Amino acid sequence: MKKILHSLTALALVVAMLFSLTACRSRKQEEGGTEIPDIEASASSSDSSSGAGDGQNMPSNSPGSFLDKILEYHNKNNDTIGWLYVPGTDINESVVQSTDNSYYLRRTNLRAVDRYGCYFADYECNFTDGHLPKNTIIYGHSMEMNDDPNGTRFSQLKRWLDPTFAKEHPYIYFSTPEKDMVYKIFTVMYTTTKFNYIDPEPSNTEFLSMLNQSRNSSQYNYPVEVNATDSIITLSTCVYKFTGTWPNNYRYVIMGRLVRPGEETPDTVAIETNPNPKQPQA
Repeated sequence: MKKILHSLTALALVVAMLFSLTACRSRKQEEGGTEIPDIEASASSSDSSSGAGDGQNMPSNSPGSFLDKILEYHNKNNDTIGWLYVPGTDINESVVQSTDNSYYLRRTNLRAVDRYGCYFADYECNFTDGHLPKNTIIYGHSMEMNDDPNGTRFSQLKRWLDPTFAKEHPYIYFSTPEKDMVYKIFTVMYTTTKFNYIDPEPSNTEFLSMLNQSRNSSQYNYPVEVNATDSIITLSTCVYKFTGTWPNNYRYVIMGRLVRPGEETPDTVAIETNPNPKQPQA
């Protein structure tokens, strides 16, 4: 009975969101295009209940389902499209989406003006009708000029620059009203806005090229296979390491690959430091 009620709640949320989201997000927008927001950088708690979609194995310390949280925040702001949880950080909050990549730069997930912004999906990502983008792109601020990994919001993604921490935290969790998903991290990199890593629906050729460049730029070599049939998540934020000032064209990015049905999900991962990661070119 509990599972039936849970499914009915999910169905009701999906129907509500279909009315509030645009049927298809434009691949181009006036003065928009493939803009990578000037993201410089905090979160709340979540419930846990039941499992993932599409036969995914969840890690032993999985947080469970975020459906109830998505419903709660969608009732407060119908721009809510999902929930992001990153273990080892305070990143545990709803994800919103607007019709551009500017609206939520200085607004909270409840639309209140706030310089620290919130977590928001690229406006070109299409989540309607249960669709999952090939590349789910989420932005968040990192406003500490010293790149403090204990700062607010996506500043904490810089904890992955510590190899011990990276080994012990190999997953990203992202949920939509349809399912809870877990992604295996395969790239931790510095890059610039010249690299178009924010295409939500690249062709197979473009996708493989993106993967190749991101792996070459990664701080670590991860034992995670990614191919043209996979879906990935991309978390993007700012970095000050190369200039010490803002604005700049440098970005710090973590990518993860959606866990495949039946795939093993160990609690830790064996990684190797990349001896010669490709350096970002401004």
